[in-house]
Amino acid sequence: MEIYISIDGVLRNTIAKFDYHYKDHYLDSDPEDLPEDEKGYKYDVIEPVRNNHLMESYMFQSKDEFENFTFIDYAVEIFGHATPSYAKTFFDLNNFIYNNKEHNVTIVGLDELGKSKASTLFFLSRNGFMGNNVKFTMSSEIPNLWKKCDIWLTDNHSVIEQCPKSKKVIKFNTEYNQHFTNSLEIHNLTEIDNKWLKSSENIIISTWTKLLKRVS
Repeated sequence: MEIYISIDGVLRNTIAKFDYHYKDHYLDSDPEDLPEDEKGYKYDVIEPVRNNHLMESYMFQSKDEFENFTFIDYAVEIFGHATPSYAKTFFDLNNFIYNNKEHNVTIVGLDELGKSKASTLFFLSRNGFMGNNVKFTMSSEIPNLWKKCDIWLTDNHSVIEQCPKSKKVIKFNTEYNQHFTNSLEIHNLTEIDNKWLKSSENIIISTWTKLLKRVS
């Protein structure tokens, strides 16, 4: 079985680090210390912060400015030095991979640009990631990714929304994705139910086996 686990939200609290550096750079600094092209614009944070549209909460003059701040100027700070989602994230992740050798586990970085990929690899190394598979891709590829995986563990609404009926998606709850729900939800990796890791085909075979035993 192919299992995907999103990096942002599930493994890494990226938004908390983004929030810190946005406020430190734009809101807490002396306006006179800002570059000329940033002076005069009203930077602000609009609550509540939601993980699917950061530019709706953090005010930037343009998408280019947002991407330059996120993926170039502060990429190492945001993606490399962010904290794990919870204290034992990587202990639990490594245990999950070790205890489920029959499954192929891939961790997925969505929409990472510029210096963020290298910073993410540093983050994984710094936290002792012991898995074999890391994939970087764009949100536009979510439908194609669903063709390749059976279960996806994510905090991302787009991934959950596009889950085919024949597949399973598990929502990882954070303070930034409380605006939507899912039938399968967890708050840490130890809450993954082994029953969820069985394919529909295996469940059907198991059910038929039990029925045949009862008949005989």
